[in-house]
Amino acid sequence: MNKQFSNLFSPIKVRNYTYKNRIINAPTLFAHSVLFLPEIKENVYRMVENRAKGGSAAVSTGEISVNAEEALCLFLERPVDFSKYEGEDFEAIKEFATRIKKHGAIAYLEFCHEGARSEAKPPYQPWGPDGYIREDGVEVKAMGLAMMEKVCEDFAQISRFAKACGFDGVLVHGGHGFNMQQFLSPWTNHRRDEFGGSMENRARFPMMILDAVREAIGEEMIIELRISAEDGVEGGLTIDDTVEFCKLIDGKVDIIHVSNGLKWAGNQTNTFSDFFKVHGINVEHAAKIKKVVKKSLIAVIGGINSPEQAEEIIASGKADFIELGRQGFADPEFANKAKNGEADKIRRCVRCFQCYPGFCEHKTDIPLWEKLSKEEAAKIYSPASMGRCAINPNSGFGHYPDRMQVPKKSREVLVIGGGAGGLQATLTAKERGHKVTLAEKSNRLGGIINFTDIDEDKVDLRNFKNLLIREVENDKDINVMMNTEADEKLINEINPDAVIIAVGSHPLVPKIPGIDTAMNALEAYNSMDKIGKKVVLVGGGLVGCEVGLHLASKGKEVTVVEMNTMMAFETFGYYRNALLDEMDKRSIKQLLGAKCLEFKKDGVLVSKDGQESFIQADTVIYSMGMKANTKDVEKLKDICKDKEVHVIGDCLKPGKVGDSVRSGYMAAMSII
Repeated sequence: MNKQFSNLFSPIKVRNYTYKNRIINAPTLFAHSVLFLPEIKENVYRMVENRAKGGSAAVSTGEISVNAEEALCLFLERPVDFSKYEGEDFEAIKEFATRIKKHGAIAYLEFCHEGARSEAKPPYQPWGPDGYIREDGVEVKAMGLAMMEKVCEDFAQISRFAKACGFDGVLVHGGHGFNMQQFLSPWTNHRRDEFGGSMENRARFPMMILDAVREAIGEEMIIELRISAEDGVEGGLTIDDTVEFCKLIDGKVDIIHVSNGLKWAGNQTNTFSDFFKVHGINVEHAAKIKKVVKKSLIAVIGGINSPEQAEEIIASGKADFIELGRQGFADPEFANKAKNGEADKIRRCVRCFQCYPGFCEHKTDIPLWEKLSKEEAAKIYSPASMGRCAINPNSGFGHYPDRMQVPKKSREVLVIGGGAGGLQATLTAKERGHKVTLAEKSNRLGGIINFTDIDEDKVDLRNFKNLLIREVENDKDINVMMNTEADEKLINEINPDAVIIAVGSHPLVPKIPGIDTAMNALEAYNSMDKIGKKVVLVGGGLVGCEVGLHLASKGKEVTVVEMNTMMAFETFGYYRNALLDEMDKRSIKQLLGAKCLEFKKDGVLVSKDGQESFIQADTVIYSMGMKANTKDVEKLKDICKDKEVHVIGDCLKPGKVGDSVRSGYMAAMSII
């Protein structure tokens, strides 16, 4: 065992089970997806199995509703009979436990009741602590005692089902704004009976549920309870409230799993931490709970992506377990790599939300399907795209690498371009048994994302970029040629069987008067000494917004001018929420629906609503998109016309890092 992480890899006993380390994989997809999405069924199983195989002590399925009536959660298309311990549904859920336990991990089934926020369909209605008309016009019924008892029995029944399936424990989801949290929170519970008022009263129904679960599974199985430390809204549940609740349930559950916030406001209430937030965002909440409980153990989730931080959390006594959520997509081998002295090989989650896009929360956002075509929106939220990680191309519920053709023999492969896509293509081709040469015309690997060396918002992406470079440079069997132009002479000398072209893109420079006097956004990172206090940045796409954030973090007064009616129009969901919320926090001025007519050294002339105005600035910067290096591609294709050629990444179509990584991986996988 790696002594560097001795606390993280110390075993601990809970009831009759021994956790071989302190790493638990939290749920990341609805468990019932295997019942209704046959095209991804096998891959959903592999998701949990790979995490167990990767060395985690315990692995949980995703949530499933305790019933398909008033508790209904998203995508549960029909009722599941949890009293029936045979048949297709039973076998489908049982398979999760079988696959997890096969690799020595403890298996949990997670279940929930969304309460007042449920997706209940007529004739059913959502139930909650209060009766009211929801913002979407749906009536929520206030729960009486008989309704509470019915819900308790539903929790008990699914608990017995979990036991029959062979799970070692259950994960009761009582957080993220679901029914238990609704009763605990003064924001959602205004009752005047014995279930409202004091924390003792507000906790009465959640404790009834926990008692019902324990009675159903007996003393041998584990209960882990997921809670939100706070609601994250004014007048809502606070950490002090939650500490009092945890005192009441101490010993009723074996592990208290500390999360935060509200599912439907995941960015804004830190249910899902974004790349602007600290790693381990819930650790101090967990520590406060840890101080007051005597019997229950504490687990914490929230952007933890490094074994170094995980070790510190356990060693400091702030929690007993760490929970990995999205990190499970980025690298299911997290535990094994940390244990075996390969922590530097862990692909550490960059919190980009590609695996779980989320929903619109920012005040300027609109649903994705309203700004994209139906086909584009459906592709993003399709089963095949779900669970896809930007930095782990061997991911996604529509991806089965073992079903792809195995190379017939080792090929000579030339990769041209050492950006993210080219680096990933190089590594994958080498793993597939090919002889690989990487030619990079500059003196640095990393390509366009070398800006992350400067941008402090992009530390995680920097770490990923450095991992790719490190793995390529450390592999003595990969021939890396720096400061090398891939011309006809070189290609003829190497005489490759296959060529992967990854020569990237360049900034688009539209024909706007005076643009030659302005600075391109990507130059800004290395030109801070030339940038004045007052900056106007023309172009509010993703790059423009992120460069604007960097400038604002350095004390610049930034105004972003955008023709569209929305900033960062090409982004969506939780990533966009985080981006725009941070722009607000850093006081970046935004001028939407404004066209730049002319660049000048002291500002820009713009037109908005038919009116022209001049915006003064010390420095003018533009970010008008990227253009594929098509001429370079065509030249290389002509040289390589008798060879197998793959064009990947930005030189095919400018996009995000994940697009380049994925295309590099797939190109290398296709060389047989």
